[in-house]
Amino acid sequence: MSTPGRSAATTITGWGMVLSATAAVAASVGAVNPYPPLIPELALAGLAVLFAAGWVVASYRADARARDPLAKDYRETRRPNRVLPYLIAFGVPVAAFAAFLTAFNVSADHGRETERLERAGYDEYEVSVVRLAGEPEFHEGDEDHDPYYLTDLTLRIPYEAGPREVTVRGMYTRHKSPRPGRKMNVYFAPRDPATPVVENGDRKELRWFFLFFLGLWIWPLLLVAGGTIKSLSDADDVHRLRRFDPGTHLPALGILLTGLVLLLPKALGFEVAGYDQLPALLATLTPPLALLWVVKR
Repeated sequence: MSTPGRSAATTITGWGMVLSATAAVAASVGAVNPYPPLIPELALAGLAVLFAAGWVVASYRADARARDPLAKDYRETRRPNRVLPYLIAFGVPVAAFAAFLTAFNVSADHGRETERLERAGYDEYEVSVVRLAGEPEFHEGDEDHDPYYLTDLTLRIPYEAGPREVTVRGMYTRHKSPRPGRKMNVYFAPRDPATPVVENGDRKELRWFFLFFLGLWIWPLLLVAGGTIKSLSDADDVHRLRRFDPGTHLPALGILLTGLVLLLPKALGFEVAGYDQLPALLATLTPPLALLWVVKR
């Protein structure tokens, strides 16, 4: 049974919970912090947990006051809120997607190294072949691959401190073996000659692939999911959700808290029994599971 009590404290803590959770999801999707520890996201999520605990306590206290025979009679009021239904409907699928993206965050070491390389100008550049440093190794093609060569090449690398000749082992060329003067694409850091020159050095994060390239169908799917949830709910559903019901809200909040705990290894950069990504992937199930619990109640 829901508690009829309502007070300024329940309103403040309730909206604080919703808005801080929304901000945590937005910060996670937007990658405010690109690698662990995800301090802004965790701070906002922790704030949402504190507001949730405050909302539960405030609801019990308001209920106790409402049942006090000496207190004024409780009057149920209905003030439809136009924002909350959309926050709930679209927040659930986006929160699940945010947890999914967190599962593919890079490690702290990889993130710090990427930042260092970016400061040194690390990127893909076109450079010239000075000479062959070994005999080209020919590989036959097949149905799936064209013929190609692997060759040790000495390249002229235009560092900011001055050009240098650097030998790169096993560079790939299709159809024809490379010759002096040919242009090749390699990755290096112009301001840091100590960084190795490599042919395949792309450091793009997998989460950006999910966010943008797969976003061509993921974001429409999230919009459809949110729109479906919104269409299946009415003003009475949202009103009941705003009134604390121990049998409904405590398990739902527990499910969401479990999801947050499952995200901690990936968010803080540590492993549990050798795993960090798997718990984060399991956390993607907790927002829809919490909603399913509320609906079934």
